[in-house]
Amino acid sequence: MDEVLRGPTPPPPVPEPFAGRDDEMRELSSWLSGPDAVARRLVLHGPAGVGKSALAAALVRRLGDALPVHWITAGADEHVETVLLRLLAAHRAPRLPVLEAAVRTDRTVFADLLRDQCRRHITGSVLVLDGVRPALGRAVLDAVRPSTNMVVVTSRQRGRWAGPTVRQHQVRPLGARDAAGLVGSLAGPAATHAAVRPLVRAARGLPLWLRVAGAVLPRTATGPAPRTPDDLFALAAGLLDGRARQALTRLALRAADGRPVAVRPAEELVAEAGDPDALPGVFDGPLAYGLLRPGREGTLVLPTPVAHAALRGTSAAERARVTADLGSIAYALARRAVGTLDGRGPAGRPLTDDVTPAQLAAHIDEFLELAAHDEELAEALATLLAVAGDAHRLVALHRVSGRTTGVALAGLLRDLGRPAAAEPGFRAGQWETRAEGWSPGPRGAAENMYCSGELTRTLNAVRRATPDDEAGLAWLATVQGAALCDQGRPLEALAAIESAIEGHRRTGCARGHGWALLHHARALLSAGRLLQAEHSLGQAAASLATAGDTRGRNWVATECVRLHLLRDRGREALDAAQRALTSHEAAEDIRGMGWTCLYLGLAQGLRGRTGEARVALRAASRHFQDCGDQVGAAWARHRHLLLTAGRGRAGELEAVAKEFAAAGCPVGQAWSLVEGALRTDSPQGVDELLRPARSAFRDLDDQVGLAWLEAVRRFRGGYGEVHVPAPARQAPFPADFAGREALDAGLRAFWRVVDAGQPPAIPMRARDIVGVPVRNRTKPLTRYLADRAGAGPLPRCQIRLTLLDPSRILLRVIPAADHPWAAAEDDRPWLTAVALPLTPATVEPATALLRPSERENHGAEFDFTAARPGLHVIRFTVALERTGTVLQQVETELEILDADRADGRAAPHAVSGWGR
Repeated sequence: MDEVLRGPTPPPPVPEPFAGRDDEMRELSSWLSGPDAVARRLVLHGPAGVGKSALAAALVRRLGDALPVHWITAGADEHVETVLLRLLAAHRAPRLPVLEAAVRTDRTVFADLLRDQCRRHITGSVLVLDGVRPALGRAVLDAVRPSTNMVVVTSRQRGRWAGPTVRQHQVRPLGARDAAGLVGSLAGPAATHAAVRPLVRAARGLPLWLRVAGAVLPRTATGPAPRTPDDLFALAAGLLDGRARQALTRLALRAADGRPVAVRPAEELVAEAGDPDALPGVFDGPLAYGLLRPGREGTLVLPTPVAHAALRGTSAAERARVTADLGSIAYALARRAVGTLDGRGPAGRPLTDDVTPAQLAAHIDEFLELAAHDEELAEALATLLAVAGDAHRLVALHRVSGRTTGVALAGLLRDLGRPAAAEPGFRAGQWETRAEGWSPGPRGAAENMYCSGELTRTLNAVRRATPDDEAGLAWLATVQGAALCDQGRPLEALAAIESAIEGHRRTGCARGHGWALLHHARALLSAGRLLQAEHSLGQAAASLATAGDTRGRNWVATECVRLHLLRDRGREALDAAQRALTSHEAAEDIRGMGWTCLYLGLAQGLRGRTGEARVALRAASRHFQDCGDQVGAAWARHRHLLLTAGRGRAGELEAVAKEFAAAGCPVGQAWSLVEGALRTDSPQGVDELLRPARSAFRDLDDQVGLAWLEAVRRFRGGYGEVHVPAPARQAPFPADFAGREALDAGLRAFWRVVDAGQPPAIPMRARDIVGVPVRNRTKPLTRYLADRAGAGPLPRCQIRLTLLDPSRILLRVIPAADHPWAAAEDDRPWLTAVALPLTPATVEPATALLRPSERENHGAEFDFTAARPGLHVIRFTVALERTGTVLQQVETELEILDADRADGRAAPHAVSGWGR
């Protein structure tokens, strides 16, 4: 999508023959290829239909690939600001300066910045300004540097173009011989001299009408000889059926200025007045007879003379009706595309087919023209442009449409690392309600606080917001889960995010679904459930790709770095971090760059490169300061301080703990206090630091944090003594939580260093997992499956189902002790588990990935929702993910009691099964 928005392409070449222009082509090509070619300006002027655009396209093709070409077709009412902003987008100019200037009210400041940006960044290109008024063309040329771009202008008026490098060339009609040759080459054997001569006279040397004449000549019956272009139009229109003639007239009412029109809106415009089933091929006849021509991919061009001929005799009422139809069509198309980005359902008239964000983005300039006078359409398009990161077109839309685009503008400012500048825009939109009863302000304000690292304020904002629509509730639940995850509360985060995932699924919001899955993976990583996190990351990437959200996919790449770190894969983490950092830099996502640099520093540290780790963490600190992310800045400083060996950093770590507390991040606060206690020079200060840390870890139920706090307390409790008795070294904690093995290994290494008489350190990765214990699990009731008949007593795998709570089922595949999969855990294959309810109920997700293992976090979780009370049956099918081979199948019964009775759900029981 981003490429389509940023890189407009010229229309395709006019079909051969390109007759009668050989001398002009040679002369003009030679002049454009001179020693100062890059600074030359060519103005092609002449009447409509004479072939100015075709000549410009042919000249540009002859220049080859030496310079990139940017083709701008401007409407009669287009403002110079809009054209310049489109050119800046095409040249990939920096977005932040234009965005920040756009939110100011001083038009002079914006105009000065726009001119400066044009002179800096619109360079080294061929600019084709097609069909512009001389005044507009001169204004564009005045804004760009005269010595750095070649410019080709087509205009119907001669105008006044000053300057030594400007050349005006009048494109004249073809002479009689060339005109006859063009008609004859198109008409084939039917082109006798007697038949061609009247058609050439009627076309008056205009290539447009000559092509129409050549196309209709083989099917023209005897009759009065045509005398004017209108007669040629009548001949061609007479060969069309009624549907095609009506389509041409309605299209002419839309595209009378010769601008390209997207095929899809054109078809919908025709369907509005006729039978949608008759749409296929409706434009084939006009294309065959030269009344329409194909533009760049997915567009049609109705030449202005054809449009004028088609409109003769139409009434003002009909023109007004088509204009209204076009507005409703554009809004319906935009809403269906943008609905996958924000969750709002379709609005307006029904369409023949859905439209995707990428399809809409391919013709965004056409829709922007319509949005200038339609607030609802402008607001929908603003959402698309903000997600695509097309800041320049968003600013152009904002400048002509007003406050309806303010929230989208603020959202893009936030995504580019300026939440402080974005806050007024969200505040202004806080209480606005759109026509569908949907308000973007509360969600935007909460997201803005989250990106600023203000976790407590974020959660308070989510609690205060009361949106009436399901899409708004799902987005707010996503933000709530993300903030809870950053606080160190992964289980609470998962509960909020899982409700968000379901809400986004019901509203059809692919982008929201992708972001919710991304934060779902983050919470799973914090809880140490790595396999499930990996699966969620894959699903998030797929959803975000569907929505065309490049920024979201970059964040998925960043979380993949974290996944590699938790698996001790330093090389893979380093490579993934460098790729993700490059992607964030290309997207100008400062906050994404900050978090990626933080993980890059950890990857360098994991490989023993302390110097490189410090460099990466300092870069992360700069990025977090630039974007105002308080939590990120505190973590970067915390990690950087730990790379300095020895004591003496306790005061700085206490200061970092205060930063975490101000941001509302208890897990960061607790770890900074524990590290300060390990380094403080004051024996009395140990308890003062550990007391609030213990309170925070207990509130989070973090067994890993509590275990390390106890290790530090017992080591520092004997201040001045190195020896701590072995029985006092191991802190008691529940056995069932993720990260237990890593914690045991880390504690053993900690005490080995103590025994060696060296100052110990807590491993950098200790704080990467919140050790929440697994509680309230019911006893699994699945039995071993029977051996297949005749297969003998082979080693088997057991499918074990556990009811986690009244709506979640955990499925695990556990290999027997003598099964090949039990020998080497690293070689165990990926399996797919497919859930199919056999009674009125739903199970989400329908398919999940897992590995055979004794560990609970290697299983797959399913949410079960019954449509009625009574006995329900779910069939689970387990297969090899790589080949799809079915291994086992099991059905489980769940009795759902009436809501008025206690214990609304019974335990699952396996009732049948087969497999190997």
